[in-house]
Order: sequence, then C-alpha cells, then structure tokens
Amino acid sequence: MFKKSFFAVKVKVFTNIHDFSSHLATVVSVGTFDGLHKGHQAIINRLITIAGEKNLASVIVTFDPHPRYALHKDNEKLKLLSTTEEKIEQLASYGVDYACIINFTKEFSRIAYEDFIKYYLVDALGANHIVIGFDHRFGENRSGDHQTLLALKDKYGFEVVEIKALYENNIEISSTKIRNLIQEGSIEQANGLLGYDYNITGTVVSGIKKGRKLGYPTVNLQVAGAGKLVPAQGVYFVRVEIDGKYYYGMCNIGVKPTFGKQEQTIETHIFDFDRDIYGKKIKISFHSFIRQEQKFENIGLLKTQLDRDKALILKMINEQRH
Repeated sequence: MFKKSFFAVKVKVFTNIHDFSSHLATVVSVGTFDGLHKGHQAIINRLITIAGEKNLASVIVTFDPHPRYALHKDNEKLKLLSTTEEKIEQLASYGVDYACIINFTKEFSRIAYEDFIKYYLVDALGANHIVIGFDHRFGENRSGDHQTLLALKDKYGFEVVEIKALYENNIEISSTKIRNLIQEGSIEQANGLLGYDYNITGTVVSGIKKGRKLGYPTVNLQVAGAGKLVPAQGVYFVRVEIDGKYYYGMCNIGVKPTFGKQEQTIETHIFDFDRDIYGKKIKISFHSFIRQEQKFENIGLLKTQLDRDKALILKMINEQRH
C-alpha cells in the first residue's frame, strides 16, 4: 500500500480562480478531499475517465483552510489526514491536470449555491461536466447538492455525474471514520479505507539521543502542518522515504515514560541506515501497529523489548516479500 515519491509534483496549481485558462473545457469536482481515500479516488477516477473520453481538462477544486477551521469554534480540535501540500502531491500522482485551491472564509461560505455554480464552475473554470460525491454540499448554508446541480444543468450547459457511497467490509468510507480509526491506533483498518498507508511528512530535528545508547538511534520528526493528524501513541512498523529512497523501520509516538514523561515526540529507528539527515524532509508511512507505548523498570528491559519489536517487524517484512 506504499505510495509513490512525494518529490515530483506535476499538477498545475492556482489559488485565484480567475487565473485559470478560460478557453479550456473541463470536467470539475469540488470537495475538501481530506486524505484522498478510496471514496475520493472513485470520484477522481471518474473525473479522469471523463476527461479522456470527452477531451476535457480535469480540475479539482478544494479549500485551504478546511471549511471547519473557518466556520466552527472548535476548529482547533480538528486534525486533518492531509496537508494542502500532501493533497496536491496525491492529486498529481492520480493524473489530475489542475488543482484550484480556494481560500475558504466565512464570506466565501455565504455565496449562494447558484452563484458558485455559475461564476466559479461554469464561467471561470469552463465546466462541461461536474462530478460530485453523494454527500457533498456547497454554497450558503450548504444548500447546494446533487439535486440542485441537476436542476441547473440545462440552464448552464453541463452534465452531472454523482458518485455513490463506497463501502469497505460493510463500513462506509469517510474522512471522519478514518480519522477516528487513526486516533484509536487502528492503523491497518484505516489504511484499508484510505487505499494506501497513512503517512506524515516533516523535518528531522535534534532529539535527546537516548536511543543511540541502546543501539537504536532514531530520527526525530517535526511534523509539517500544525493541523496534521498524528497517529495514536505506540510503536509502529513504518517505511521511511528519504531523498526518494525507501527504508523500513520502527516508529515510536509517545512521551518516553521510561526516561520520565516528556513532550510527545515521533521517533523512528531506520533499519540499516546510518546517515546524518538533520534538516531533511522525510515521509513516514505507517504500515502496522505493533504495541502500546509502555514504561519499563530499567533500560535493559526496554532494550529487550526493542529487540523483540525489531524481530517482529523483520518477520513481517520477510512475509511481505514472499
């Protein structure tokens, strides 16, 4: 389930909708697309298919910040599956031509749904087809939906395609469900709904260097984006991308209780790796949850458990290869 490199991005991005090439005919979809899970991928696959069949440019319209940050008082509680940068990277990997990132404000939320359709989707983006998720709402008071699009399609000359809800093992796929699973530590189930291994990107910073004394040196990650969702505390089997190359490892998210509780950190021991990468941008993909973080009576017991964790992960890697 590991994804492609996050370094090559080819999708054309614009933040002012009036900067779009107005002579192009397009197929457009609108949404927050947080995490770009399997449900979103179904929308994008249809978008790309229509673009190819009808000789249209494919356009995804999304928002920064997430609408809840602009509209709700509890916005600081919301943690997202993808930063805007990560979202753009994924859209590029799926072959989308254009990404329009709209600055979502309270003023923008008050635009009437018909005005949004006419002035944004039709006039500015040249929408010939509009692909919409079954539950997507837009415009003032979220009053626009699939039915309002159908009512206006002849007036403005576009076709409408609705994508139905998608289920995995009888679970309806949604960003909210995936966020909850990741916060619970159910990373494998979350990955199943995402269609790829959940990941975080960030910069390697200096840590307290306790792991090196145990024979398990770690890289300490400072996550890119304050709103990015960090998985539940515990030990994980991960894969790390550094300079376009991939390495397996084990990651601990927690407060290091054996050394006296400290601020939460994200520390990863990378197998067969011994380079100074302070300041580098890396990506960590979470494959499996191994165990809860725990406090050990002494350093020796911690070292023994780390040996067991590594042996288990190496066994899992070997089983994957066969």
